[in-house]
Amino acid sequence: MFLGITILGIIFIVITAFSVVNASRRGESKRSSIIVLVITILVTVGAITQLPFWSASSTHDKTTQTSKQSSLSSQSGQAFSASDKTATRADNEKQVKTQLAKSLVKLGTVTFDHASKTYTLTLTNKSLKKTIKGLKADPSQAKAAKWPKFVDNFTKTSQSLKKALGPGYRLVMRVGDQSPVLVFKDGYVTKNIFE
Repeated sequence: MFLGITILGIIFIVITAFSVVNASRRGESKRSSIIVLVITILVTVGAITQLPFWSASSTHDKTTQTSKQSSLSSQSGQAFSASDKTATRADNEKQVKTQLAKSLVKLGTVTFDHASKTYTLTLTNKSLKKTIKGLKADPSQAKAAKWPKFVDNFTKTSQSLKKALGPGYRLVMRVGDQSPVLVFKDGYVTKNIFE
């Protein structure tokens, strides 16, 4: 998309440059042509900076200057990237907790228990809590509520935890102080109260 904008921008720059030259030769006002030229140049430069070549080099520069940052999207199941090899396990655990908290902020709060290697998501999302309450009343509605897809997304998150931190880490989802609704370990569901 940015390549197309860049190409069209270059074409418009040439056309508007000719318009400015023609307007000055005829003694007409060049103001509107110059405004269009400036706007076109700005849009074209913006598009050029978004081209993959420029994006890749700036990303490469950032990666070489700082340690690699992990990323998580529980909805898409992206993996955490490994941190610097010089980082300690505690640093990695803390970084993963921060990423989980940031990614899952709409669902609830994330805590981490170092002793049991457990990340706990305590649900605060009213809609999700209502869905869980409804499923407790009638578990047969799990498929209609898209619960299997929800579980699959968190299974991918658990796999990402294993990839980033190693085996033995659990991801627990609960409502308040109640018994966990879902428990994952090393990319597998170990507890799903609706199955």
